[in-house]
Amino acid sequence: MSWLRSAVYKAVEVGGNNNLSRAVRSYADTVVNQAGQAVVGGARLFQDRVGARNFQSYRLAVKRLEEVSVSCRGIERVQLLRRWLVALKEIDRLNEAVNSEHLDKFSEMEDAPSRPTVVMYYDPDLGGEPMNFRDVFLHSQALEGITLSLILEEPNQEELSLLLEIFRLCLMGGKEAHDVAVSSVQELAKAFSTYSEEVLAKREELLQYAQDAIAGLKVNAEIVRWLRVYQ
Repeated sequence: MSWLRSAVYKAVEVGGNNNLSRAVRSYADTVVNQAGQAVVGGARLFQDRVGARNFQSYRLAVKRLEEVSVSCRGIERVQLLRRWLVALKEIDRLNEAVNSEHLDKFSEMEDAPSRPTVVMYYDPDLGGEPMNFRDVFLHSQALEGITLSLILEEPNQEELSLLLEIFRLCLMGGKEAHDVAVSSVQELAKAFSTYSEEVLAKREELLQYAQDAIAGLKVNAEIVRWLRVYQ
């Protein structure tokens, strides 16, 4: 069993522990606040002012994302999915703008005195260009973690809708593949909730399949970064 599935099991067993809920909320708020700052201005605008930026730890960001992905339950999980989706959509929107004729507009916004501090993520051991929230999210196993969490604890319709939108931004394969992936998550969650002997006997196999499927469909973060820099 991978560390990811072990962490999900442990989180599910903890249940309604209040200390965990507070810790999860703190983690989620920290990651999302940093993500919101990281998307301002786009990657190209960032490169012109490397010395003025406040780098956050890439490894710490990955660790936090993976922890909250398997720890959140109930309303915290819904809130986490909402925040991730907002951050991912904002990065997608700004990346499109940076590659469009409106680059000058964003340059002006970047130079404005009231602009927020841009936070990017960097790991000196990895080198290369600093990363935004989407880069870190794709490098991490947070998407796999939240998917397993949704399988082990049956999701509501809002969670499924949010997951589908995140899949649209993070997975390859197009609309049909994304719809099938979400349907599979829903079906597995229902099967697990019945606790039938046949399902429990294949629990490890099914979870491994789900984890591998999501990992295999994820957009390659390095290709995304390369396209952003050289387009």
